[in-house]
Amino acid sequence: MHEGHRDRMRERIRKEGIESLQPHEALEYLLYHVVPRKDTNELAHNLLTKYGSLSRVFSADVSDLAEVKDMTKNAALFLTTLPGVVKLYVDDLHGEKTKIVTRGDLINTLSPKFLGDKKEKFYVLCLDAQNNIICLQQLAEGLPAQVAVEPRLIVETALKNKAVSVVVAHNHPSGGTDPSHADIELTKAIAVALELVKVKLIDHMIFGDSGHFSFSEDGLVLTINKNINRFLKEGLKY
Repeated sequence: MHEGHRDRMRERIRKEGIESLQPHEALEYLLYHVVPRKDTNELAHNLLTKYGSLSRVFSADVSDLAEVKDMTKNAALFLTTLPGVVKLYVDDLHGEKTKIVTRGDLINTLSPKFLGDKKEKFYVLCLDAQNNIICLQQLAEGLPAQVAVEPRLIVETALKNKAVSVVVAHNHPSGGTDPSHADIELTKAIAVALELVKVKLIDHMIFGDSGHFSFSEDGLVLTINKNINRFLKEGLKY
C-alpha cells in the first residue's frame, strides 16, 4: 500500500512539481529517500506538530530531531543539511552575477549567505566605481546579538580590495529585522570610518525570517552620511 502511495506521489510531482504539495506532503516525500520502509506520512505530521513548520524542522538540532519516533540519525542529518543545499544552489544560480544594477541584485547576492543560519554572521560587499563586485567577505560569526565587528576591519577590507563603495550586511537568527540601537551605532561608526578613507557606505542590510531591512531604503544611510561631519566633531560612543 505504501509503495503504491509513493509511486502516486512521485507521479504527481513529475506532473505538477513539488511546489504543488502541502508542507506535510513535501516532507513526507523527502523522507522517502532516508526512511524506506515506514509510513513517512505519519512521521511528517509528527515532525510538523513538534516543530511547527518546515523551516523549523530543517533548522532543528540533529540529535533532537533523531529522537522523534521513527526518525533515524541519517534521516535527521539529511533534513538538517537541506538549507545548506539550497544555499549552494542559490549561490551557484547567482554566482555569475558580477555587477549590482538593481536592489534585487543586491538582495539576491546577500540573502543566500544567511539562509537557515542559527548563528549571526557579518559580511562586507566591496564594489568598484561601476558597481562591479570586487569581493564578498565574511568578517565575523557568533552567537545572536554577540557578533562584534570593528569598523577598522571593514576599512581594511575596503582598502585591500581598492573598493569605491561597500555594503555591509548581517542577520538576526531570531527572525526579526528591525535594527537595534547597537546596529544603528555600528552603522554610524562604519560610515565615519569609511569616509576618512574616501569610501562610500551604500547600505547596511539586516536579514531575518521575515525578510530584510535596508538602512538605505529606510533613509538612515542618507541621514547618517549627512551628519558625518557632526559625528566626527562630537565623537562617537561606539
